[in-house]
Amino acid sequence: MDRRDRHSGELPWGWWLRVRGGEIEDEDGRTWSTVRDAFWEGELGFPDVHFAPEQHELMTRVLTAIDGRWLLGDERRHDLFGGDMLFWRFYQCWLGSIGMLDTAHRTSFGTAPLEAPLSPEGRSVMLMLQATREPAWERMPMAEVVEAVAAAGRGADGGREAALREFERSVGFRRHVFARERVGRTHLVTLTGIAAEARMPTMRVSWSQAFTDETGRDDLFAWLARRVDRWDDWGRLAHGRGADALTRHLLGLIVQEGGLRA
Repeated sequence: MDRRDRHSGELPWGWWLRVRGGEIEDEDGRTWSTVRDAFWEGELGFPDVHFAPEQHELMTRVLTAIDGRWLLGDERRHDLFGGDMLFWRFYQCWLGSIGMLDTAHRTSFGTAPLEAPLSPEGRSVMLMLQATREPAWERMPMAEVVEAVAAAGRGADGGREAALREFERSVGFRRHVFARERVGRTHLVTLTGIAAEARMPTMRVSWSQAFTDETGRDDLFAWLARRVDRWDDWGRLAHGRGADALTRHLLGLIVQEGGLRA
């Protein structure tokens, strides 16, 4: 099969592989334990190493962020790469070199791997990594729902409120959920996550931010909604390092992007 024919549709990478005798077999007769092994070792040529899963997870997060277009380049650098510009630039160029990015995409600066969207192959790989993620990848809100939040303004016509409510309905049963609340006269954005290590797992509030009015609260919530693919990582950050650590992290991202409306 021509490699170009593999990624013409919306199917996950590896849809052409066959299961034979409990193993995954590729078109060259090579066998693998999992589809991820077929991609990582067979397609990319990496060795079988114990830290491969963490690299799979990083690629999942980066490809998802690029596909969603919710995180711009500088924000991806700070949120996914700890602000390491050299690592971020290298990783983006590496993704382009292995066909994950559409580097024929033209910008005012010419071909730009730092700004390029996913190629059809890159999207196919992203779908495979999401489908095989452990623990199982949580369903994301439909792109249209997130885009409606991004497009809605702050006007009094109720457009943003309707978009935010539709978004809230689509994310209500995630492991880590940001939500809008009101306690007395205080308007809040809270982060609730499941305490899985307890004998009886329960949902607990691990972070909150108070506002004096709805507008400020909703500005923050809309910013968070556009970055829903990062909620699980931010939830683990708040649970593992405390609410103050998440506050500092989010504040750094907001400043980096020039404010909540960016």
